[in-house]
Amino acid sequence: MTVTAKPIQPKSLIVSETPPDGKIAVIDVGSNSVRLVVYDGLHRAPYPVFNEKVLCGLGRSLDQTGLLDAGAVDHAARTVRRFVELLRAMQVADIEVVATAAVRDAANGDDFVATIERQTGAVIRVLSGTEEARLSSLGVLSACPGADGIMGDLGGGSLELVALRSGETAQASTLPIGPLRLRNIASKPRRVIDDALAGLSWLPTVAGSDLHVVGGAWRALGRIHMARTGYPLKVLHGLALPAADMETLARLISGLGRTSLKRISGVPKERLDMLPLAALILSRLLRVAQPARVVFSAYGLREGLLFDKLAATRRAEDPLLDLCRRAAQRRARFPEHADELMRWTDPLFGGETPGRRRLRQAAAVLSDFAWRAHPEYRAETALTDILHGPFVGLDHASRAWLALCVHARYTGSAGGDYVRSARSIIDPDDLASARRVGLALRLGHTLSGGVPGLLDGSRLRLTAETLVLDARDSAELIGDVVERRLETLARAFERDCAIETG
Repeated sequence: MTVTAKPIQPKSLIVSETPPDGKIAVIDVGSNSVRLVVYDGLHRAPYPVFNEKVLCGLGRSLDQTGLLDAGAVDHAARTVRRFVELLRAMQVADIEVVATAAVRDAANGDDFVATIERQTGAVIRVLSGTEEARLSSLGVLSACPGADGIMGDLGGGSLELVALRSGETAQASTLPIGPLRLRNIASKPRRVIDDALAGLSWLPTVAGSDLHVVGGAWRALGRIHMARTGYPLKVLHGLALPAADMETLARLISGLGRTSLKRISGVPKERLDMLPLAALILSRLLRVAQPARVVFSAYGLREGLLFDKLAATRRAEDPLLDLCRRAAQRRARFPEHADELMRWTDPLFGGETPGRRRLRQAAAVLSDFAWRAHPEYRAETALTDILHGPFVGLDHASRAWLALCVHARYTGSAGGDYVRSARSIIDPDDLASARRVGLALRLGHTLSGGVPGLLDGSRLRLTAETLVLDARDSAELIGDVVERRLETLARAFERDCAIETG
């Protein structure tokens, strides 16, 4: 298709001193793609409300010519102009425009930046390799607090590697071995990759930990694994696989041509040319770093930019609970009820680990957020929204536990493919605990009608044989439905039940 462009007139990017809803946006001008993501605000765990990517290939001829690809420059400029127009219409005033490896390394990179800035009014921040690595690792840490191991962010023109130590960044390196560059090397690229990795003396120190991978090409490998194994959950973020399994898959993909890749389920068409080289880079990295697991992250550079803006107190917040609270504020009737539910159900769950208590708290926050759905579909709505939603700060087993827990809060008797998928990810003991927590939350909502303050007049007590509801100070709240739901909860704990009212 031919596009006839009219002359470009300079415009100011600033549309409002005080944006009406606080949205924040990032335009990421990469070596292979140009992407716009608009987030709902500068939160601990920002929620994307718009996301568009265009494969422009700015760095496709960089190693041969030292310049940004001529055709790609026009494509990228047109894409950025479109994104700026969208942001102007959305009235987004807080905008970050960043450029990475191709722009910073190309001899005409400065000219490209100047042209875009003149045409759009945007200010483009060209990131150094060190800064790109730092921000990508911050993105991973924002979604996975306390992470240990290594962050690997593969772009079209470079590979950023950062050591992670108990939730902090340590050694960082940027290597010019992105797939766009490697495909122009006449000899086998394996030697170039191995030579680059051999220069990182710190890399073997992360052996036995996790490799957190970022970048579209590596995420494509994760989707191929899902398709090949029939993995029950299609959400890539938080997927953790044995490194040996990923190395086997990476070696396989690295040796295939375009025709063979087309026949593999899960291979994105736009990744056909770059995927074998991306797989080769991952295979060689796994051989040197020797991690125990490969963990896929949907968070990276763009989220790192936002995380970098937060005050230290905000960074210390829990990203999962932040997302849950904001979801509850939008959809629940009584979002402030969660803390009371936690206190009221505490006697049933003594001895739980901090991690499980955190998930129970998330379940309490989300325990009313599906009430707007038809009663017949509330359990299903709750399960699918949690199972498939953009939650972070949890792995797939924890996501399934949380989904099944809130599913049980809404009766949870319905089956279906999604329920079976969630159950297949967790072990039977965890399945039982999710049901117990969900039924306890259900009883709390039934007894109080979801109204804060009413639960303070009753207590739960768990003995060796009996689940007791002490309602001597709120006997008037006891009814048939409360009694039935107490009996159901008691059966989940393999106990009899009793109500004390006088």
